[in-house]
Amino acid sequence: MKTIKKIGAIVLFSILTLIMLFNIYQYLCLNVFHQKLATINGYAILEVISGSMEPTIHIGDLIIIDTKEKNIEENDIITFLDVNGSFVTHRVISLTEDEMITKGDNNNAQDPVTKKENLVGKYLFKLTGVGIIFSSLKSPFVMTMILIIGILICVLLSTDKEGNVLLDEQEREYQEFLKYQKEKDFNKKNQQEEIPQKKKPSKKKITKTKK
Repeated sequence: MKTIKKIGAIVLFSILTLIMLFNIYQYLCLNVFHQKLATINGYAILEVISGSMEPTIHIGDLIIIDTKEKNIEENDIITFLDVNGSFVTHRVISLTEDEMITKGDNNNAQDPVTKKENLVGKYLFKLTGVGIIFSSLKSPFVMTMILIIGILICVLLSTDKEGNVLLDEQEREYQEFLKYQKEKDFNKKNQQEEIPQKKKPSKKKITKTKK
């Protein structure tokens, strides 16, 4: 049980740390380096705010796209930049050498013709409903509160009722060995101090007197 609590604390703290680092990285990419999209090894995360691709992709989903993939075919779901410079994720219904025609699964009309150079990436998969949580975590206040609460939970999960750090069997045996060794050394030192040192007998000098 103690091992499970310890593992849970490590996993929770790791997840919170990764989320915080990703938010910092995304902020730097978008606001400091003025990039259009924050990518990690060519992969990007986008939050869905439109129902144009329902029922395939819903509002509040997170989608993962591969920005390295430029070879697309009809029926692929892609992310591209529209005339306003906004990200749009729709399905390809027609392709030419330089242009592509897309349409949302839930839309009645197709999109305006788009140049292939506006392609951002190819849709890989989605994380259902995670977008709402992900969006709320972008707030510095919310992120700070979650980090504080996470640290407190980690501390509670990794300590017992008396506030001592939870140890597994091997760690506990090692700590007991160190304690025993320390007490042994202390007692040995005290015994040495209590034993009086024997003084060597002094040789008396015999002097002869003349009669």
